[in-house]
Amino acid sequence: MEMRRRVSTHICMTSDIGNSGNLFGGKMMMWMDEAAAIYAMWATGEKKMVTRHFSEVNFESPVKHAELVDFYCGNPRKGRTSITFDLEVVSAGETKLVAECTFVAIDDHGEKKPICWEGTPLSREEKMFQTGGIETEKGFNS
Repeated sequence: MEMRRRVSTHICMTSDIGNSGNLFGGKMMMWMDEAAAIYAMWATGEKKMVTRHFSEVNFESPVKHAELVDFYCGNPRKGRTSITFDLEVVSAGETKLVAECTFVAIDDHGEKKPICWEGTPLSREEKMFQTGGIETEKGFNS
């Protein structure tokens, strides 16, 4: 079982619906970027993280009005200045999409900066997970 954490939840409101009766794809992408940024900031302990990359995004099925949309992040890979991880979007009990995300730490001048992984929330959680100190949700595509 891999580490996975629910980062945020949104409700699909009337104002989020397009003329097809489904959630606007652009709104979903905005929510994805927000959830991914929250996870990147939490995991690294860095206050300034910027989006570097999202993999191909394939919308598997539509989100309808009043559905809750949950955003899960996990499978983190640590880099020198970045973190890459998987983001899964779930609504109405089914996976709507999975994407890989990369975020980069920046300094006050907008330049890349190294991440000090020692003592970060992610490092502490990994250590607890390895020693059986916490339970996590089931991994992606399970």
